[in-house]
Amino acid sequence: MAYYVHEQRRNYYVEFGGGRPVVLLHGIGNTGRAWSPQIAPLVAAGCRVIVPDHAGHGASTRIGAPLGIADLARDVIALLDHLDIERADIVGLSLGGLIGIELALGASARVGRLVLANSFPSTATDAFRALADQWATTFRAKDGPVVRFEGSWPFNVSAAFRASDEGTRTWQTWHGIAAMSDGASLAWIAQGVVDYDASGRLAQIAQPTLIVAGSDDRISPPALGQAMCEQIRGARFVEISGAAHISNVDSARAFNDALTDFLAP
Repeated sequence: MAYYVHEQRRNYYVEFGGGRPVVLLHGIGNTGRAWSPQIAPLVAAGCRVIVPDHAGHGASTRIGAPLGIADLARDVIALLDHLDIERADIVGLSLGGLIGIELALGASARVGRLVLANSFPSTATDAFRALADQWATTFRAKDGPVVRFEGSWPFNVSAAFRASDEGTRTWQTWHGIAAMSDGASLAWIAQGVVDYDASGRLAQIAQPTLIVAGSDDRISPPALGQAMCEQIRGARFVEISGAAHISNVDSARAFNDALTDFLAP
C-alpha cells in the first residue's frame, strides 16, 4: 500500500527492503524522493526503508490549515502504527530533524536510533519567523514552489554538485516535483512549524544519536550541530567537507558511509 490516513489526511509513503525499520524524513518543500541516494545502501545494509511525504508535500493530501512539528511527528507515529512497527530508527534532515527530535522526546519508546542531519532544535527565533514568512509568501505566489526551488537550489547543494551530471539530473527531477507541488499547502507548513523550541530539552534525548553537518551549510552551520551534539549524551558528530544544506544528496557517498556505519547492527 502507498497511503495511510491520519486525522482525515491521506499521506503517501513507500518502503523498500526488509529488516530493521528506518524512517527517512525530508525537509520543507521537498519530498521523500530526496532520499533516493540512501535507499539502496540502506537496503544492502539490511534495513527496511520507509520513506513518507509529509502532509502537504509530494503525493500526500493537500492541507488547508497550519500543521506544526508535533502534528507532523504524530503523522509518523500513525504511519508506524499502520505498518505494525513498534520501534524504528529515525533519520531526519532539516525539518525532518525537528520532527525526529520531537519523536525522540515525545514518543521515546517508538524511536530506536536517531540521526539529525543539517538540522536545528528551534524555530522560535526572529530570524526563522522572518524566513518562514518569506517562504509562505513565495509559496502562495504564482508558481511559488518553483520560484522557491530555483532560489534555494544554490544554497541547498554545493557548487561541485550543481556542476555535475548527477546535479543536473537532480535539478530536473526536483524542478518537476516543485512544479506539481501545492504552494498553499507548503505555505501552511511554513507557518505551522514556527515557534517550536526543543533547545532546552536536548539533554533528555536518550537514543543513540548521530549529528551530521555540512561544512558549507549556511542554514544549519556545523557549529550548531556541534552544540546539539554536546547536549545529547553520547551523541556522535560528523562534519562532511564541502557539503551544503542537503548533504545527503550533494555528498551522498560520505553521508551514506556515516549513516550505514551508525545504523549497523
